[in-house]
Amino acid sequence: MKFQVVFEYQTEDGAMSDVYNCSDEKQAQEKFDELRDSLAHVIDPARCKVVDEPTLYSVINREVGLFGYVRLLAD
Repeated sequence: MKFQVVFEYQTEDGAMSDVYNCSDEKQAQEKFDELRDSLAHVIDPARCKVVDEPTLYSVINREVGLFGYVRLLAD
Protein backbone atom coordinates (compact mmCIF):
# COMPACT_ATOMS: atom_id res chain seq x y z
CA MET A 1 0.00 0.00 0.00
CA LYS A 2 1.24 3.50 -0.87
CA PHE A 3 0.59 6.61 1.17
CA GLN A 4 0.64 10.26 0.15
CA VAL A 5 0.34 13.43 2.17
CA VAL A 6 -0.95 16.41 0.19
CA PHE A 7 -0.29 19.88 1.60
CA GLU A 8 -1.39 23.28 0.34
CA TYR A 9 -1.88 26.75 1.77
CA GLN A 10 -2.30 30.34 0.67
CA THR A 11 -1.92 33.43 2.83
CA GLU A 12 -1.35 37.10 2.12
CA ASP A 13 2.38 36.42 2.56
CA GLY A 14 2.70 33.48 0.18
CA ALA A 15 1.57 30.08 -0.95
CA MET A 16 2.88 26.54 -1.01
CA SER A 17 1.80 23.15 -2.21
CA ASP A 18 3.53 19.80 -2.11
CA VAL A 19 2.91 16.07 -2.20
CA TYR A 20 4.90 13.69 0.00
CA ASN A 21 5.13 10.00 -0.91
CA CYS A 22 5.54 7.76 2.12
CA SER A 23 6.57 4.13 2.30
CA ASP A 24 4.34 3.19 5.23
CA GLU A 25 1.38 4.38 7.26
CA LYS A 26 3.46 5.41 10.28
CA GLN A 27 5.69 7.67 8.18
CA ALA A 28 2.63 9.16 6.46
CA GLN A 29 0.88 9.83 9.78
CA GLU A 30 3.98 11.52 11.19
CA LYS A 31 4.24 13.79 8.11
CA PHE A 32 0.49 14.55 8.29
CA ASP A 33 0.80 15.51 11.98
CA GLU A 34 3.88 17.66 11.30
CA LEU A 35 2.19 19.53 8.45
CA ARG A 36 -1.08 19.96 10.39
CA ASP A 37 0.87 21.61 13.22
CA SER A 38 2.78 23.80 10.74
CA LEU A 39 -0.45 24.87 9.09
CA ALA A 40 -1.96 25.84 12.44
CA HIS A 41 1.03 28.15 13.00
CA VAL A 42 0.83 29.75 9.53
CA ILE A 43 -2.95 30.30 9.59
CA ASP A 44 -4.54 31.01 12.98
CA PRO A 45 -7.32 28.40 13.29
CA ALA A 46 -9.14 30.54 15.89
CA ARG A 47 -10.20 32.94 13.12
CA CYS A 48 -11.11 30.29 10.53
CA LYS A 49 -13.55 27.54 9.74
CA VAL A 50 -11.73 24.33 10.67
CA VAL A 51 -12.23 20.74 9.56
CA ASP A 52 -10.24 18.33 11.75
CA GLU A 53 -10.66 14.69 10.74
CA PRO A 54 -8.27 11.73 10.90
CA THR A 55 -7.16 12.12 7.26
CA LEU A 56 -8.02 15.79 6.58
CA TYR A 57 -7.18 19.02 8.34
CA SER A 58 -8.28 22.26 6.69
CA VAL A 59 -8.62 25.88 7.67
CA ILE A 60 -10.31 28.60 5.66
CA ASN A 61 -11.10 32.26 6.16
CA ARG A 62 -13.04 33.42 3.11
CA GLU A 63 -13.21 37.03 4.30
CA VAL A 64 -9.48 37.54 3.85
CA GLY A 65 -8.72 34.76 1.35
CA LEU A 66 -6.68 32.47 3.60
CA PHE A 67 -6.85 28.71 3.28
CA GLY A 68 -4.84 25.60 3.83
CA TYR A 69 -5.20 21.88 4.09
CA VAL A 70 -3.29 18.69 4.62
CA ARG A 71 -4.74 15.35 3.49
CA LEU A 72 -3.56 11.79 4.03
CA LEU A 73 -4.30 9.44 1.12
CA ALA A 74 -3.86 5.68 0.97
CA ASP A 75 -3.70 3.82 -2.32
